[in-house]
Amino acid sequence: MGFRHMIARALGPADVDEVVLVSHVIATEPGTMVDVGAHHGYAMDPFLRHGWKVYGFEPDPANRQVLNSRHPEVAVDVRAVSETDGQSVSLFTSDVSTGISTLSPFHDTHAATTTVQTVRLDTFLAEERVESVDFLKVDIEGYDLFALRSFPWNTYHPRAVVCEFEDHKTVPLGHSVHDIAKFLEQQGYEVIVSEWEPIVEYGRRHTWKRFVRYPATIAADGWGNLIAVQPQLLEATERAERWTIRRLRIRRWVDRLRGKA
Repeated sequence: MGFRHMIARALGPADVDEVVLVSHVIATEPGTMVDVGAHHGYAMDPFLRHGWKVYGFEPDPANRQVLNSRHPEVAVDVRAVSETDGQSVSLFTSDVSTGISTLSPFHDTHAATTTVQTVRLDTFLAEERVESVDFLKVDIEGYDLFALRSFPWNTYHPRAVVCEFEDHKTVPLGHSVHDIAKFLEQQGYEVIVSEWEPIVEYGRRHTWKRFVRYPATIAADGWGNLIAVQPQLLEATERAERWTIRRLRIRRWVDRLRGKA
């Protein structure tokens, strides 16, 4: 293994990972994560390595098969999280990306491939008698605000929340990134926008743009993740942001030296 390759591995991925950033801030202490839209389970990886309890949701059977093979120790709920319990709804999947399964199609390759049941987060947490939630991650392709609205904020107050935004998906559903960010602010969080450049094509590598504190102006065709943290964690989170940017610059420099730019 060459020296440059060893450095690249040590520096980690060549893109920003908002969940990994949050893990550096909170994962060293024991906790519980709720992963809504768990996909193949990569977001839960750093938390499992620190011994966290993780509850996952993944209604897409193909994604769930991969997730179960990677993390057989995690109980994965097959239901789709929404604001209403017990509805039978179509799940739309695409052959261009395993990461855009959704209850509301937004891409011309989406096709209804199975029927799933819905569940509210407050219902699930009561069913499982979950005592605490320290990190809530939501990535469900346009339905993130609906999942957040179903969470029992009067009972639990996670240390951090990460959720996706993309107006292309959510405006047809009646809300924008600003509605999601303001909702999180109303729950007492400081909100950081991790904005990415407009998507050229789903299923391809995307380009990260910036971190910015909310309120902020966000491009209409932008997308990304909102990082919401309790006020006492804001300083540590911003330090983790700065380290992430430095690491990303060094990693890209190393990749150029390796001829991968």
